Amino acid sequence: MTTNSLNTTVSDSILSLRSPDALIAAVPYLLGFVPSESLVIVWLSKNQLRLTLRVDLPPAGYTGQHRELSQVIAGAAANAGADEVVILIFTDEPRATQLPFSTLITTLLVDFFGLGIRVRDALMIAAGTEAAGPGISAKWWSYLGAESDIESPGCALDEQIALYVKSRFTLEGVAALADRGDLERSFDPDTDRSQRVGLLVKGFAKALAKNQGYAEGEGQMTAITAWRDKSIEKVVTLVVAAEGREPSDSDIARLVFCLSDIRVRDTLLWHLVQLPDHRAALDVLAVALRAAPAGMIAPVATCTSICAWLTGDGARALIALERAQLADPEYSLAALVAQGLVAGLPPVFWISAMAGVTEEQCRTGESPAGLATRSAVDCYD
Repeated sequence: MTTNSLNTTVSDSILSLRSPDALIAAVPYLLGFVPSESLVIVWLSKNQLRLTLRVDLPPAGYTGQHRELSQVIAGAAANAGADEVVILIFTDEPRATQLPFSTLITTLLVDFFGLGIRVRDALMIAAGTEAAGPGISAKWWSYLGAESDIESPGCALDEQIALYVKSRFTLEGVAALADRGDLERSFDPDTDRSQRVGLLVKGFAKALAKNQGYAEGEGQMTAITAWRDKSIEKVVTLVVAAEGREPSDSDIARLVFCLSDIRVRDTLLWHLVQLPDHRAALDVLAVALRAAPAGMIAPVATCTSICAWLTGDGARALIALERAQLADPEYSLAALVAQGLVAGLPPVFWISAMAGVTEEQCRTGESPAGLATRSAVDCYD
């Protein structure tokens, strides 16, 4: 099961879209890619979108796991704080005597009813969605309406509504890729740049070790504190004040090296929470993740995941997190973030967790329980 979007960044005029055509057209933007063979749940509260969750569909003729899958999805309602849902099935499965996955839909309806959550609609969307014009050529059927009749030819997605939705998301700077594979490739390693950055990282490490070697006793701790203060200033400026500037190899090397120190990392995360818009910061972190050398991936990948989470992009958050956990399965912050993403927690949970922490606490190592992992600076002592 994957949680592919926790989108709360687009305007109210988009979040409150109510018609089936508008919701279907919006899904690729909410997920970040056009879904295929997917079950998508759109969670709503007071007509505002709270969470978009996608899972792979089970085989059409298999019913054994429907109850387990339904209960896991329905259980996310407590975290989403939703009182309504729309269920969407994106599939190429042919219609036979009934719409495909009807048993799964029935199971979901029963479980949502038991939780007191109203199912606004349950829709099946046939193939035809595409990144250039998500859903324009698609047809849809409602499991709850007259369209469930096997004789129904389905409803063609309203082209004007689809174009309107596309234009609104475009104005918000939100795009949809063709599929999840394209999304995964957006974080693929940049091997050539990684080699260059790796050499620069070694230079930073040697310089830090040399400065520490000159100091003794309390002077060594003073030197480390001074290095941290300088690193925090540079890292925060590079990421938080990015403003679309392409980071240099030296910038990236400094970023991935400094983020290996938990105090630098936690202070950057504190500043990220304060941002009204995280997309420019995410762009910088994504570039750094692609160029991070082996041994330095987990911290920047986890920060990238959190930043994507804060933008409402759960799909990218999960992909970045996978890179962090593959690089270092013991990286504790990645494990903490994974718990939140898998549980379907919206970004406000992370924001709330950081709200009671000051920048000074992050700088001095008094950050919240669970935000501490080993420090790379200690590795260079």
